Amino acid sequence: MGSTVMHRVHFRKENVTVDVPDGTNLRQACIDAGIDPYPALGGLLSCRGKGFCGTCAVGIDDLSQLSQPSRRESKYLRRLAPGLSEELRLSCQAAVHGPVTVETSPSMKEGWKTHGFYSGRYVPSWKSSS
Repeated sequence: MGSTVMHRVHFRKENVTVDVPDGTNLRQACIDAGIDPYPALGGLLSCRGKGFCGTCAVGIDDLSQLSQPSRRESKYLRRLAPGLSEELRLSCQAAVHGPVTVETSPSMKEGWKTHGFYSGRYVPSWKSSS
């Protein structure tokens, strides 16, 4: 019998470490370890791992240990958190291929700061040209 290659996944905030087989879906690894990858409502408003909603975004210490993101996921993450997309992945779209540290519910403040409302560039509709 062949042996299965296992990789260590450490969840920083929860201080939980698990070993998973190569190619394991990161969202499923979270759920199997009893860790909620969603920031609010336990994923009730999520797409259930289809990669459409972005609610399962996690911070990753070494992206090279995961599968490559699709173009759609990369584009979505750049829009979700400009300036931080190089540190994030949608856990439902990532397969584990090496040891990795995961941060659930990562701060996306930098992304929020670039939105017009928070940066002072937002112009309410009632103030726009008449």
